Amino acid sequence: MSIDSVLSKDLTSVRRSGALWGVAVCLTMLATMVAYVNIGRGAPPLREAQDAYGLLAGLVGVLVPIVAIVASYMSITGERASGGIKFLLAFPNTRRDVFAGKLLSRLAVVGVIVLFMFVAATAITVAKYGVLPVGVAVGVFAVSLVYAWAFVALSVAFSSATASRSQAIAAAVGSYFLLVILNLTFRFSQVVRLVYDTILGLGENPHLYAAADYVSPYIAYQKAANLVYPAAMERQVFRLPEEARETLPVYLTDEFSLVVFAAWLVVPLALGYLRFQRSDLQ
Repeated sequence: MSIDSVLSKDLTSVRRSGALWGVAVCLTMLATMVAYVNIGRGAPPLREAQDAYGLLAGLVGVLVPIVAIVASYMSITGERASGGIKFLLAFPNTRRDVFAGKLLSRLAVVGVIVLFMFVAATAITVAKYGVLPVGVAVGVFAVSLVYAWAFVALSVAFSSATASRSQAIAAAVGSYFLLVILNLTFRFSQVVRLVYDTILGLGENPHLYAAADYVSPYIAYQKAANLVYPAAMERQVFRLPEEARETLPVYLTDEFSLVVFAAWLVVPLALGYLRFQRSDLQ
């Protein structure tokens, strides 16, 4: 066996997951519903269609990580818990083969789900407005795919570093609440402000507070979406005073979101792989 064999075997196993496909179908239905009920504001059809993708991006930001987590959190932990890891490694496979095969499998599955969701939403959008904003559609799909893959990478990393189902679930669900849900109401910047300004008395530093928020892939996704939106759709993601917005440092620009995504794709996987290599699988 090899990476290809592990990949093929895992894809077959994932296709049989009723829970995963149930979540995927629900997400696709929500995406088509968002595209259909997008309320027009009397703007030209092209702008209305672009706004529909803006609403779709909002849905993706909150719900797509759930699909990525459901698809990935048991990728390696499940094999360890069932004893299947011994079977995989009984063939001439290395731990690298298992890790890479599992990762590629889950990236592929989540990628197909995101693609299907966008195809369905695009069909509704074109039928409703008679126009397709190709640049916005392709751009939002691309950043959504990278965003979903960031959570796949994180979940596979947790799965490779944990030995039990409960640990994998706790790590994956905890990361979702910390990186997504908390950013809907409570942000990291509030903690940093409390320590930096209130406790240490070092004065206001809005750029530092915003940088703390930028650690989250959810915030990075919103910033990355600005790269593909027309100017009228761009959003102010950071809660900055007007004077602080005029001269943003490089690490707070929309383009820096690509660096944030790269970090979430590489760092967790590197740490998870190292932990997997050193784990006692007996």
